[in-house]
Amino acid sequence: MKIPPAIAVNKSEQIIQLTGILKNSQSTVASKKITAGYDGFIDSIVKIIRNKQKQKPNTLFKTIGAFGAYITEKAGASLSLELEEISVKLGGNMPNLANALGRLGATVNCVGALGYPQMHPVFKTLPRDCHLYSFAEPGAATAFEFTDGKIMFAQIETLNQMGWNKIKNIIGIDTLIRLYQESHLFCLVNWSEIDASTGIWEGLLQDVLPQYAIRGEKQIAFFDLSDCSKRSNESISHVLTLLTQFQQYTKVILGLNKNEAAKIHRVLFGKKADKNLQYLGEDIFKKLNIDELVLHSSKEAFAFSKEGSFVAPGFFIKDPAMSTGAGDNFNAGFCIAKLLQLDPGLSLMFANCVAALYVKTGISPELSDSIHFLEGMIKSK
Repeated sequence: MKIPPAIAVNKSEQIIQLTGILKNSQSTVASKKITAGYDGFIDSIVKIIRNKQKQKPNTLFKTIGAFGAYITEKAGASLSLELEEISVKLGGNMPNLANALGRLGATVNCVGALGYPQMHPVFKTLPRDCHLYSFAEPGAATAFEFTDGKIMFAQIETLNQMGWNKIKNIIGIDTLIRLYQESHLFCLVNWSEIDASTGIWEGLLQDVLPQYAIRGEKQIAFFDLSDCSKRSNESISHVLTLLTQFQQYTKVILGLNKNEAAKIHRVLFGKKADKNLQYLGEDIFKKLNIDELVLHSSKEAFAFSKEGSFVAPGFFIKDPAMSTGAGDNFNAGFCIAKLLQLDPGLSLMFANCVAALYVKTGISPELSDSIHFLEGMIKSK
C-alpha cells in the first residue's frame, strides 16, 4: 500500500510563526524542569591530517569516504597518522543534551557519570541551571570530525560497571524519585553504549515511576537509543518492549537518526529497510505503537504521531564547525518544542534550527540566538 506523503512544513510561513512564538516563550521555558541520564564522557575532538607542507595549513581528510578509502589502500601494511586536536570538552549524550537544554533556558537535573567522588571540572561548565548528580567516573571518547559526519571511539569501563543498585545507593532512591516527580519531561539517552542501561531503565520502571504516578496529564519521556549496531537483536527487541511499559506512566517519544532507524527496522521486521526515511518511520511507528517517533538526518526530519506524518527540511550549513553533538542539540530543540506544546511541524523546525546553529558555531544556542537565526532567514527571503 502506498504511503501518503508526509505533511510538509511551509518553510517561510512556519519560520514567521515560530519566531513569533519563541519571542514570547522565554519565561515558559525557564519554568520547565527536565531530568536526563545516564552517561557522561570527556570528548577529545580531533581531525586527521592527510599531509603537511611548510608554511601552509595542514591538509585534512575531509570526508569519511576519503578516510576509509585511504585506509583500505593500506591494507596489508602499516600506517601512521597525525591528529589535529580541536578541543577537549564535556561529552556523552546526556551532558550534550543537558548543555543544550540549559542553554535554551530550562532547568535540568543531570544524573550521570560526571566524576566520583569528585565532580570532574569539565562538567562544571554546564549552564548554571543544570544540577549535577554523579555516580561514576566519566568515560573517554575520541571524536574524529569530518564534513559529512564523525567517527567515535569510546572507553567506558567505569560506566559498564555501574548498575541500578549502585546508582540508587550513591544518588539515593528518595532523591531520584524527587527529581523525576518534579520534572515536566525526562530523557533517557545513550542506551546502546552502556551495558547497564537496560537494568537502569527497568529500575526506573520498578522503583521510581510507580511511586508518584502522575494522574491526568502524563509526563513526557524522550528516548534516544544512540547507535545500537553493536547490540544484539535480542537486547534491542527487549529495550523496545520497555518503551510500551513506560507508556503506563508517560507519553513516549523515541528519537532516531537515519542509521539507528535502519537498524531498528531490521530488528523489528527481519529484513533490509527501505532507504526512504518516511517509509522507515511509518513502519517503525506502527509496529511500536508509541506516542511519537522522530527521525532526523542532516537534510530533513520527520515526526510520526496520531496526528499524521510531518516533514521539515534542515537548514544547510556549508562549513560545519562541529558535528559531534548535533543530534543531541536536535533532541534538545525538539524537547523544548514539546514543552511549549508546538505542533509537530514547528517542533521539527525548531529542532532543526537548534542543530544547525550548533553545527555552524560549535556552541549550543540560546533561545535568543535561535530567534536571530530565524529572523535572518525571513529577511533573506
